[in-house]
Amino acid sequence: MRNQPSQAGIILPVVISAILVVAILAGSVISYVLQGTRMAGVHIATSQCRLSAQTAMERSKIAIGQMFLSYYRANPSLWDNLKWFDTWAAHSVGSGSFTCALLNGVDVYGATVSVTVTGVSRSPASAANKYARVTLQAAATKVSPSGISVSRTIEETVEYAQSRSPVFNYAYFVNNYGWFQGGGVTANGEIRSNGDMSLDGSSYVNGYIYAAINPEVSATGKIVSTAKYKTRDLYWTGAGTRARPTTPTSASASDVWELGYDYASVAGGSAQHPYQDILPMPFLGDLNVYITMASDLGSTIKQNGVTLVNGHFSGTGPSGLATGADKGSLVLDGTSKPIVIDGPVVVDGDVIIKGTVSGQGTIYAGRNIHIVGDLTYSSAPSWPKPDSAPNTTMQGNTGKDMLGLIAKGNIVLGNYTNASWLSSTKSYITTPFVKAYTCDPTDASIGYPSTFPGNYTALDSGKKIVYTYNNTTKTWSASATPADRKYYESAVGDKIVGDYAQSAAITRIDAVLYNNHAVMGTVGGCAFNGALISRDEAIIYSGSVTFNWDIRLGSASPDGKSFFIALPLVPADPRVITWMEVL
Repeated sequence: MRNQPSQAGIILPVVISAILVVAILAGSVISYVLQGTRMAGVHIATSQCRLSAQTAMERSKIAIGQMFLSYYRANPSLWDNLKWFDTWAAHSVGSGSFTCALLNGVDVYGATVSVTVTGVSRSPASAANKYARVTLQAAATKVSPSGISVSRTIEETVEYAQSRSPVFNYAYFVNNYGWFQGGGVTANGEIRSNGDMSLDGSSYVNGYIYAAINPEVSATGKIVSTAKYKTRDLYWTGAGTRARPTTPTSASASDVWELGYDYASVAGGSAQHPYQDILPMPFLGDLNVYITMASDLGSTIKQNGVTLVNGHFSGTGPSGLATGADKGSLVLDGTSKPIVIDGPVVVDGDVIIKGTVSGQGTIYAGRNIHIVGDLTYSSAPSWPKPDSAPNTTMQGNTGKDMLGLIAKGNIVLGNYTNASWLSSTKSYITTPFVKAYTCDPTDASIGYPSTFPGNYTALDSGKKIVYTYNNTTKTWSASATPADRKYYESAVGDKIVGDYAQSAAITRIDAVLYNNHAVMGTVGGCAFNGALISRDEAIIYSGSVTFNWDIRLGSASPDGKSFFIALPLVPADPRVITWMEVL
């Protein structure tokens, strides 16, 4: 007989081995699943960190933009508002009551996020394109469900810029009350009021009409108008070459010409836009920043080869008295030889001007600008109608003349020393026609209170030169004893204004007119070629008046892309320059 092996003794090791194999496999699967779960948790946490960091970044950019806008609105007179960015710390931008605190250790969608400022750079104060570039880092940290700490950091460089104020997009812009009355006013361009607008049935507005709700001057934003507009064909035949082009520019053109006269839209019922929000009008404030800019740019006014102004004029006035009331005031007469301007210049006092102007630039006056005769470009821009080659026209107009006249006080038209001037305008430069309004604090130096009560015929606490006649020598001379001065009058004295004023009524003004207070006075049948931007408007005309908007002023106009004459700026929408994920 033979001994047989036990079945149980063989099966048991096999079963145990199988169990071990299964356990090992199960453990591997579990480990793999756990590892995958941990990795998935890390990936999810990473995505959450990235989302949280970008969210915090967007919140910070908006907060900085809003605070910068608040600073601008509280300081609307500053040319270089970007100095706000000069004061910053790791978690804040700005200073004082206008400090924008950034997120620091804040929970954003489950991640802890901090936003830091790592750098700020600014363009020079005299730069044509003015900007501040802020580099921000948003770092987000989160602990995954498995206890692993995850972090991500996003970095962006954001540009906060200043661009030409949108008030220059209008042929006629007034801050208080807009009116086209008298049976002969035409605007070839958009018109706007930060108040009510009233237009009679003989007016033509070849563009849009806007009015705004403005409690300061008790305006409800209504438009009372029976004004008309011209069809495209009538506009082509009647508007003239100084008016802006249409869109499209010809019958065969299909492309939209940005900011051109959109007849189809106007005819479609969108001509009137009442009850709008106020479009802020910047104040011309501290002239020192403009003086610095003029010096940096080497700006000048010349005539017949002689430099009259080298950036800034603060010298003896026309009276010849070193400390006379007209110190810092200037007379510019381009009747026989053109006045040649190159860049922005500053005149401390009043400016008396007429005649031909050549070049591109802006005159900033510390008080009034008196236009006492026709003011015309030597080489004016021209827009043919219709125009099958608008790009060629645009390029040709780029170098044409452009003059900005910007006054901290008023722009006064015509010869106010004639009794008829005041009798014609008085009702429109006093209350109740003129409503009280808030003034820029820097205008206190030229006699304006914090709230101007509305009477431009009142004394402004300043002085003007008085001229006396010597019967023996048959000559006029400036007296050392000045006289009291009214808001609309010049410091140079009535004699100078009367001598330089042309005898005939003004018929043409080629310029961008901008001031802190009023444009007022008398003209004949007159064409304003450029733009008129003012707080109050009191123009008394005879015959008819036409406002031809210079499309080169348009913020989005192709005609003005390379155009710079240093007009007042406002904050532009911020834009991202660079983006990267640092970690």
